[in-house]
Parts: sequence; C-alpha cells; structure tokens
Amino acid sequence: MRTFAAVVLGAVVLLAVFAPVIAPFGAAEQLDIVALKNSAPSTTHWLGTDGYSRDILSRALFGARTSLFVAFVATMIATAVGALWGGIAASTGGRRGEVMMLAVDVFRSVPRMLLFLVAVALAGALSPVWLAALLGISAWPSISRMAFALVRDVRSRSFVEAAQAAGGTPARVFLHHVVPHLTGPLTAAGTLLLADILALESGLSFLGLGIRPPGASWGNMVQDAVPYLGSAWWTAAVPCACLLVTVLSASALADQLQNNARRDETLLPGL
Repeated sequence: MRTFAAVVLGAVVLLAVFAPVIAPFGAAEQLDIVALKNSAPSTTHWLGTDGYSRDILSRALFGARTSLFVAFVATMIATAVGALWGGIAASTGGRRGEVMMLAVDVFRSVPRMLLFLVAVALAGALSPVWLAALLGISAWPSISRMAFALVRDVRSRSFVEAAQAAGGTPARVFLHHVVPHLTGPLTAAGTLLLADILALESGLSFLGLGIRPPGASWGNMVQDAVPYLGSAWWTAAVPCACLLVTVLSASALADQLQNNARRDETLLPGL
C-alpha cells in the first residue's frame, strides 16, 4: 500500500513540476468564450473546458503545481519551526521549557480562519509564497507539541543516560542518540500535515481567501465550477478528483510511515 501511495503521490508531483511542458494550453488562456464555454471532453480538450473556455487539463496541471508548492513549503516551515521549538523546550526543561510550551498552547488556541481573515484584510490577495508562509505558521504548534513529547521521552531512556555518563557532550548525545528516534515519527507527521494543508489550501482558495483567479488552484477551480454543476459537472469533478487522490495518497503514505516508525523504534534501543 505504501508503494502504491508513494507512486501516485510521486506521479502527481512530477506532473506538477513539468506542468509548463505537459500542459497543452496556458493556465489562464481563454480559447473561445462562445464556442468552447463548458465544452465536454474531446480529443482536443481531454477533460473539457470550463465556464471561461479554459482547458481544464491545463488548469488542473498548473493547479497541482500551485497547490503542491504551497503545501510542501508550508509543511517544511511548520516541521522545521515546530521540531526546533519543541526540541529546545524539551532539552531545556524547567520553567523555560514550560513557558515555551505555554506559548505553543496559546498560539494553538487562535483560530486558523481568524489568522487568514486578518491576513487577507491587511494584504489583499495572497501570493503562493505568502499563503504557504501563513499555512506553515498556523501549523507548526502541532509539530512542536509532538517533538516536545518525543524528545522528552527519548531523553529519559537509559541509553541516553548511559551516553551522558560516558562523557558525551549534550550536542553529541542529542545528534547521535536522540535524533535517530525523531526522524521516523516526524517524517510521518510531516506527510500527514502535507495532506491536511493541501485540503486546507483548497478550502481557502474555494472561499476566495487563498489563490485567486486567474491563478490556478484546485480550490478555485471548484469555485469557478459551482454555477455549472448541473450542466457541466466535469468542471468540478476534475479538480475534486485530483485533490481527493492526492490527499488520500499522502494520508496512506503517512499511515504506513507511522507504522514503520513504531516498528523501527523497537530496533533502535540506542545508537
């Protein structure tokens, strides 16, 4: 199952990367607003056209490029910041560590949607880079809490105490004995977060808070298709199918990575 999910996710990533080469038309290219508005799939337009006579296949490919870019960048930001913050808090311990984690809890209590509404009100339309930054900032507390628990658990084990007693420096003990126990769970958590951010980005774009037309995103493709659901169902079905397949693949891969991390934990008594 992991192999299949990885292959599907890898294929989507490759299609997104090479979208400018593969796509037969531009993402915002309007062909013939009269003759090709909501045209059904054909040999020329394999997935049909939308209400603005734009090729759906091309927009789906460029939409994948945008959605995956935002999701990957946001996931990297959230994982890096969260792991660093949680790791420092767990390693520091004491009142300083408690204050750091209290700050995480306070930040988690702020509704995500409020953050996005304020950002849009202040900045207007968000570019993919700014949207990724906002999504990453909103997601790092969950990774931080997980990293804190993992580091604290590993540091309490006997092999870490033995390494410290043997004269290992804090940096060496952390890098050689703690980090190997973090990579598996954090990779699984990051992959699951990728699926979550993909869905969230699409939802924001659908609501007009994320990527806005004429920029292509799976979320705003669905938004554009809403008026034509009864007469041109394929305009919404294509981006929905793309999002569903990608999110399910990432979730399945994350689940398998999590199982592997649990299994590997029994094989890593101490390095």
